[in-house]
Amino acid sequence: MRAKYFIPALFPVLLLVGSVTLLAQTDAGACPALVEQALTELGDNCDALDRNSACYGFNRVDATFVEAQAEDFFSNPADRTALVSLDTIETAPLDETEQRWGIAVLNVQANVPNTLPGQGVVFMLMGDVEVTNEVAPEDALELGEAIEVTTVVAAIMRSGPTTNANVVGSAPQGTQLAADGISPDNRWLRVLFSGGPAWVSRDVVSGDDDVSGLTVIARESRTPMQAFRFQTGVGQPTCDESPPSLLLVQGPENVAVDITANGADIRIGSTIVLWLLPDNRMQLVVVSGQAHLGNLTIPEGFTIFAPLGEDGEVEDEGGGWTGFRALTPEELELLLPLEFIPANLLHYPIVVPTQADIAAFLALLNASRTQGGGVVSGPAARQVNCATLVPTSPLGGMAFGQNTFYWNAAQGATAYQVNVYDENGTLVASGQTNAPNTSLTLDVLGGTGFSYSWEVSALVNGQLACTTARVTMQRGAAPPPPEPTQATCNFNYVCEPNLGESVASCNYDC
Repeated sequence: MRAKYFIPALFPVLLLVGSVTLLAQTDAGACPALVEQALTELGDNCDALDRNSACYGFNRVDATFVEAQAEDFFSNPADRTALVSLDTIETAPLDETEQRWGIAVLNVQANVPNTLPGQGVVFMLMGDVEVTNEVAPEDALELGEAIEVTTVVAAIMRSGPTTNANVVGSAPQGTQLAADGISPDNRWLRVLFSGGPAWVSRDVVSGDDDVSGLTVIARESRTPMQAFRFQTGVGQPTCDESPPSLLLVQGPENVAVDITANGADIRIGSTIVLWLLPDNRMQLVVVSGQAHLGNLTIPEGFTIFAPLGEDGEVEDEGGGWTGFRALTPEELELLLPLEFIPANLLHYPIVVPTQADIAAFLALLNASRTQGGGVVSGPAARQVNCATLVPTSPLGGMAFGQNTFYWNAAQGATAYQVNVYDENGTLVASGQTNAPNTSLTLDVLGGTGFSYSWEVSALVNGQLACTTARVTMQRGAAPPPPEPTQATCNFNYVCEPNLGESVASCNYDC
């Protein structure tokens, strides 16, 4: 099915892109050639885009700014502008006659730490799309230089600046962390941890570390374009080789990214697509990873909808999402051209899920529901809606090392516990998080073999309510150890102080 979509139709024209004669030869060939030309030039025009910037990708892109600009400003492909000065940006629908298909690329910092140089959230407007910046220049969060801090004891890392936030890992005493922000109450620091943002209490870092110059990051803090209003055309694409008019959003790998679209708060660890429907609903599609809408987790290959009010914003915010379902074969086909977006503009290539991928998840979902959410025990089961407790990620594979586990919430639960088992059924990792959190990061280092499984349990005040069926998958192999540099380090991925191992002598194990 994929073969007919792009390559065969375009292969004969690859050597002749730019030929006016070819582009105009037939209606059947004009659209594929135009799409190919646009995507090829897009990769060149917007390569190495700076963070907090927008790029005019392919003709035609219109924009308005918060201040007057020169007449020729941001008017040609490859032109760039800072997001803080951008008010609206609009791309034109595909027009074969005019040889026009508007594409723009934005690199939005969002909540990506300053300690990840250049990395941000990729926004790509394709076709009939308009995006309005909802972050006023005077309110935009501007992060300064990061400051090195050192833990004085073993430190717990959390997803937010509160003890109610779930634990995402821990750092041994003496760990140096790069901090780029501080909470409004001055009690928590945002740091770079395992490639993404995390929060650590100031009580566990050295008092000698001067953090007075760090930027205050509040719950409502937003960088330019992190909150936005958008609208898209509602027509179908004019040829199979072009996607519908859409807004694509892709975050860095293994970094949870927060955005606000038409008033709805969305957390992604993935690639998503947004577009509007003729009945004034916003459709969110997860192409890879997951999207989190309050307590709802949307896995890849699935979609959900939200009605928009007269003001163009999602009604009832997080509670307005309805219609969760798998993508149809027709919707999957519409998304296939996204796989040909130039790789240099993305954090990772786009691979549209298949119907087989979706069927595997649905089988897991149905099995969990058939079993009533798994094992049910004690009076706590009557206080929890166990039918909605379903693991959502990972489903296709587990990494050696840190993994973040996601599940759908069970109403009534006060906490959740995640257990990970090796191929012999031995428990190799376990952890708890308080509701309403529906994700937990665990280190999966020990165990035997490669076939691993995990489950999540719902708890009520410490009592077990229900446990999901176990999800089985392959765990990746351990990376080869580096060449030994310390006699006291045996590189077995276990910290053994009794053998003289410590953070100083064997950081690889400890």
